[in-house]
Amino acid sequence: MTYLEKWFDFNRRQVELEAILEETIAEQSEQTLTLKEFYLLHFLNQAESKSLRQIDLPDKLHLSPSAVSRMVARLEAKNCGLLSRRCCDQDKRASFICLTREGQTTLAYLQTAVEESLARKSNWLA
Repeated sequence: MTYLEKWFDFNRRQVELEAILEETIAEQSEQTLTLKEFYLLHFLNQAESKSLRQIDLPDKLHLSPSAVSRMVARLEAKNCGLLSRRCCDQDKRASFICLTREGQTTLAYLQTAVEESLARKSNWLA
């Protein structure tokens, strides 16, 4: 197999895994969350004080700033209590996106389901 063929095979598997994870997240969250929203919760959870400046999220999520802004607004509009917004004391134009306790609980539940889905495809990750 050439390197190009290996690359395409890797890319195909990644797309397939993302589809499986998207389905897992949708099922476990009763269609309220997407995979990218799960990623957002994950990165917030990893951050010190469970919060990140909104301007730091596009690089982590591989999305444009406007896409991140829309995603945060959608999550706020769902009124699911997973995150909150806080103004930055040093720069009033910036805001922090914070993971709530409800968000931490939801994330822990979803992480278990994602881990189980990935374990079923563990041969792909080796």
